[in-house]
Amino acid sequence: MKIKLKNKTKATYIVSVNEEIWGILPAKILRFFPLHPDIENDLPETEKNKILLEIEKYSWDRLLNFITYRERSTRECEIFLKLLPLKSDLIEKLLAKAIELNLLKDERFAEMLVNDLLQKGKSKQEIRNKLCEKKVNSEIIENCLNKQFSFEIEEDLLNINLDRAIRKYVSLPSEKRKEKILNYLTRKGFSYWEVKEKMEEKEI
Repeated sequence: MKIKLKNKTKATYIVSVNEEIWGILPAKILRFFPLHPDIENDLPETEKNKILLEIEKYSWDRLLNFITYRERSTRECEIFLKLLPLKSDLIEKLLAKAIELNLLKDERFAEMLVNDLLQKGKSKQEIRNKLCEKKVNSEIIENCLNKQFSFEIEEDLLNINLDRAIRKYVSLPSEKRKEKILNYLTRKGFSYWEVKEKMEEKEI
């Protein structure tokens, strides 16, 4: 079995086996194996599982640090592990472990993100786009939005964003200001007719 090490950083190496990337390991762990950087090393088959186990343990620790920083989606974690880099079967194994331990849950992630974006006055469409960007399952997205949104909340969000638009374009002439406000709010996902009606209500 041919193993090759390549520097990723000063302290870590990418480990490849028979030209397939397995993962990364720090130099402090690799020093326990008879390996030399930048050349192909012959390693007995008996050492294969030891190296793989160390890669798995190290990648799991990196994933835990990534998760504990803030709530993450499953897709975010998958991308993180791919960029370590890490072989695909280990990625699947670690993600399954995190889900089983309830460290990863897309429903919980979606609810927290929706709450955060609502506090920032984001529209329903902006929130949907953000969840899609995070690669959350479409069914989870719609279930979460249906649960979190009501007519009153959408009305409040329209008022908040309309007030922002009014301040944003306050210096423009009347007709130009109306046009800019309409465009601004429809781009945020609010209905053209809802915005127009609300503007008339506020006598803009």
